[in-house]
Amino acid sequence: MASIDASSAKDYGFFKLLQSFPIKYAPITISKWRSEKTGLTVVLGSHQAPITNGYFAIASEIFDDTGRPHTLEHLIFLGSKQYPYKGVLDQLANRAGSNGTNAWTANDHTAYTIATAGSEGFLKMLPVYVDHILHPTIDDSGFVTEVYHINGAGEDSGVVYSEMQGRENTSGDLMALETQRTLYPPSSAYRSETGGLLHKLRVLTAQQIRDYHGKYYQPYNLCLVIDGAVPIPELFDILNNKVDPLILEQRKSQHMVTPPEDWQRPFVETTTSHKLGIPESVTKVVEFMEEDESVGEVSLTYLGPSPMDYFTNTALKILSNYLTVSATSPLSKEFIEIAKPYCTSISFYSSDRVNHNELQVDISDVPAKHLQTMGEKFKEKIAKTVKDDGIDMERMGRVLRRDKRKLLDYMESRATDVLADAVIGDFLYGEKDGKDLPVAFEDLKDYQTLESWKAEDWISLLDKYYASAPSITIIGKPSAALSDKIEKDEKARVEKRKAELGEEKLKELERKVEEAKKQSDVPPPSEVISSFPITDPAGISWVPVETAINDAKGQSHKIDHGALQKHIDADGPELPYQAHFSHVKSNFVVVTALFDTFGLPTHLAPYLNLFTSALFSLGVKRAEGTVLSHEEVVNQLNDLTVSQQTHFEFRGNFAEVLCVSLKVQTQQCEEAVAWIRDLVTGAIFTQDRLSVIVARLLQELPQEKRDGATIAVAWANKLTYDESKSTSQHCDTLQRLDFIPKAAELLEKEPETVINALEELRRHLLDPSKMRVSVMGDVMSLEKPRSVLQRSFLPIKDAQPLAPLSTSRQTLSELGQNPSKKCIVVPMPAIEGSYSQHFAKGPAGHDHPDLPALRLAAAILNAMESYLWKSIRGSGLAYGANVSVYPEPGLVGFTVYRSPNAMLAYEAAGKIMRGLVDGSIKLDQDIVDGSRSSMTYDYARRSETVLSAASTAYLNEVLKGVGKKYDQEFLKKLPSITLQDIQEVIKKYFLPLFEADTAMGAVSVSSSKLKEIEEGFAKLRFEVERKELPIIKGDEDSDSDADVEMEDGEESGSENESEIEKEEEK
Repeated sequence: MASIDASSAKDYGFFKLLQSFPIKYAPITISKWRSEKTGLTVVLGSHQAPITNGYFAIASEIFDDTGRPHTLEHLIFLGSKQYPYKGVLDQLANRAGSNGTNAWTANDHTAYTIATAGSEGFLKMLPVYVDHILHPTIDDSGFVTEVYHINGAGEDSGVVYSEMQGRENTSGDLMALETQRTLYPPSSAYRSETGGLLHKLRVLTAQQIRDYHGKYYQPYNLCLVIDGAVPIPELFDILNNKVDPLILEQRKSQHMVTPPEDWQRPFVETTTSHKLGIPESVTKVVEFMEEDESVGEVSLTYLGPSPMDYFTNTALKILSNYLTVSATSPLSKEFIEIAKPYCTSISFYSSDRVNHNELQVDISDVPAKHLQTMGEKFKEKIAKTVKDDGIDMERMGRVLRRDKRKLLDYMESRATDVLADAVIGDFLYGEKDGKDLPVAFEDLKDYQTLESWKAEDWISLLDKYYASAPSITIIGKPSAALSDKIEKDEKARVEKRKAELGEEKLKELERKVEEAKKQSDVPPPSEVISSFPITDPAGISWVPVETAINDAKGQSHKIDHGALQKHIDADGPELPYQAHFSHVKSNFVVVTALFDTFGLPTHLAPYLNLFTSALFSLGVKRAEGTVLSHEEVVNQLNDLTVSQQTHFEFRGNFAEVLCVSLKVQTQQCEEAVAWIRDLVTGAIFTQDRLSVIVARLLQELPQEKRDGATIAVAWANKLTYDESKSTSQHCDTLQRLDFIPKAAELLEKEPETVINALEELRRHLLDPSKMRVSVMGDVMSLEKPRSVLQRSFLPIKDAQPLAPLSTSRQTLSELGQNPSKKCIVVPMPAIEGSYSQHFAKGPAGHDHPDLPALRLAAAILNAMESYLWKSIRGSGLAYGANVSVYPEPGLVGFTVYRSPNAMLAYEAAGKIMRGLVDGSIKLDQDIVDGSRSSMTYDYARRSETVLSAASTAYLNEVLKGVGKKYDQEFLKKLPSITLQDIQEVIKKYFLPLFEADTAMGAVSVSSSKLKEIEEGFAKLRFEVERKELPIIKGDEDSDSDADVEMEDGEESGSENESEIEKEEEK
């Protein structure tokens, strides 16, 4: 069903309709109900989609830093009154056609999520999930394992504790908390760290969490946000006959649930709602751990309008895009698009708050010498815009037009996110009767009003909220000394505690942890799982895609021979190159040119870093001879497109393929084709323009190398792939750290070397035998789609045979072909804990006969509350760990994410594999069945939207050559896979990942754990080699002005909600 008709917009039992309205610019109807019995709120976004999504939101207000909202979020998943077993929720969710459940905790709410293939499984899961949210067990053993405990070595552990340990001292968390402390008084919940500060988590108790749950986790404080093709009568049959009754069953003396007399609606009616202001502008400094002190961060926070003032918030969003989006924006031209940038990006964010939204400006990668003054320079530019520069109304018109296009695109490609954000915001801050909700979707009306605004209207808005408004500026200053201090302080604290506890007490704590694990890991009775029905893949409504092809010389692909192919064949002569067409019902067309870079001369490969970064912001000579400046190119592209991209890989496959794509409205397809032609063939490489782009890339490098997961994967890839064969490897993080500084120096001293290399690179890319074109969207509405390419794409005269598409298997190093022994360890002062990536041999090719069983085995091992989850996350060894299958290079992988000691997590996973192979650990049929069902969701998700379905068809039909309906056919193979098949592929492929003779890997680790991890992997017989990351050299005068005075203030972790509004926590 695509929408609710008039007969469906009505009361259902005790659920009374509050609002129902269609969204005017999308085939979606939104309806809101509330139960008279329990106060439970339900909002449904009804539209046609293969996936049903649920976001179940609690308004979670907290006035301290204990992290109770966050810790409770974790404990919800450990069992409920009706299902008192850890992991049962995820096992049932998998059987319902999901890939498990998840959640996030923000500063003002906690949201629990589930998405299923189709709606049948979703409806079956709804009462189970609500029972977990409203009636969790929250026992002491779950608290010990999931939240916090002291282990036998006297160290702090627990899933939540480890998570926050990895976050508390990062620049984003430290700066956000300092902002909260400065902006909000103690009477405001927004002042709090909802994730929990470490020193507070160490003294938190399970009873405190139970008390918090009892107050806030009530049905009248819960909103179920649902979207997809859900049959409404069936939904309310579940809500009236299962969900409401189970809520009342737990309150046996009540026939209905009403808030107590002293209940105050969180945020809206509590002391948090008291009016506040910023009396005067203030600047504070926060240090964060980083060995490379060359660049830091700056954030400014202002007070905005009410979250329910949708019009003004929309106007502010447009204004921020005017100021920042693209290389020709005022702030980019002033601070970024210059020879020596003050920063690499300026971003505006808005976060919903009860009276005044927070308006935050984040300024990234600021050189140390500018940290103290960057905030003031930003304010000066804003003031100058108000007083002198004014608003360029031609540019504003372009911004408004593009934003309208992007709105339509979001409702087609990201409708779930748009709906959830708006509905949760309304639930938290809007009128309870729902009257504010329709206004949230009046964007087109708002745009119409804004199109009539004059320059002075925009100036007035900018002046009110920014130029004349006081602000809070936080400077994030990198500190190498801080890393050492934190490490020493932490070590001293733990050593002191160990001495105070003594050996016997430590043994007792270890016994307590083991007993808690034993109690938590009691499995549910088999019948509880096996009696829950499994989702049938045959019931999924796949997005219909029709395909056609113009084959290259000598090719003959098996594709649809329907109306689309006839449409293409009737359109003029054949093209001398391969062009594929995927037709879906969409408002947009995506045109992509694919260039296979395999065989590119090695000396040219690094220059793809510059080519891909610069392509959309260089001057261009168009085919008819017109020469455009880089500003004209940027402006014209922004006025045409919804998005523009250049990157390696197509949907995560074919690593050596460079894709250049433009997404435009359907009627502008030919313009997109012509622009891709002119960008690739006519981009003008000049010293001045390239120097500006390289200066920005150089300044981004310190931030790139602060991410532990990125560095671990980068080093594992460096071992695996041969740089003399792999072009894409030259654009990986480690190679960029080497090449970008060299390129900057060359541009200064020998610019012709760089320009000549880029010209030569372009000539190699334009090899017709290595080029493909894809057109996806409403192709049938294009009168002559093939003629468009004939007229406006590259003028290739003679047809040539198309070279086979290269694969990453062709670029493997000797070690990549035969992984063995090698383990790189990289110390990183900027992180706490460790991350790792490991590889071993796997099946090669997308049609390998072992692939179905191996992918199922991976799904089984990775499933929530399955083997790896319990042995690693459940034991506090890591926040996450999973196996992966890479058929293109013929590898399998194992990843450890955010671990106190990645070696221990790796070792624990190896024990699991050995146990499954030798039979000492049994394969659970219920987990196997649930994983089969979960894979249904994974494959449906790949084709959830019309354009993702179109790209999946192209990927499978032509690039992989496995057939358009490969995903559906793959799912049909899963039921025939036996337990023995699964055991055999684990033995053949995954077990070797955990043997030094057949595996290799890389680990990034905090300095404090470096020696321990090196020794650990050496004991596992790996040849361990330490590698240091380079320190990026800044300007020759980078030390001047770099000293920044510290001010008093708390400097602890906080979720930067404006930047990570919905960080997934589970």
